Amino acid sequence: MATPVTTTVDRARLTAIADRLRRDYGAARIILFGSAARDMVTAHSDIDLLVIAETRERFYERAASVLRTVRELSYGLPLAPIVLTAKELQARLDRGDQFMAEVVGTGVDL
Repeated sequence: MATPVTTTVDRARLTAIADRLRRDYGAARIILFGSAARDMVTAHSDIDLLVIAETRERFYERAASVLRTVRELSYGLPLAPIVLTAKELQARLDRGDQFMAEVVGTGVDL
């Protein structure tokens, strides 16, 4: 049986992480998705985040930058960020990317 990770304390941590990403990374939107958004987290789950931010970093560098930005806030949380610019997200949605449509359609804005 799944144990919710998104308790009041964890929601507060996720909100603090989102606030830090807005302030220090320039995130315009942060979406919690996957098992954490559905309160179906198990001991092996990660915390999936879609971070929308304008950045010139290469795609493969972005997740590491996000994790560095929130390091002290996320200790013990297995964050798994995907970082896209708004233009990249829109292009994926326009191409019919079902994964991104699901994330945007069912995820939880932080």
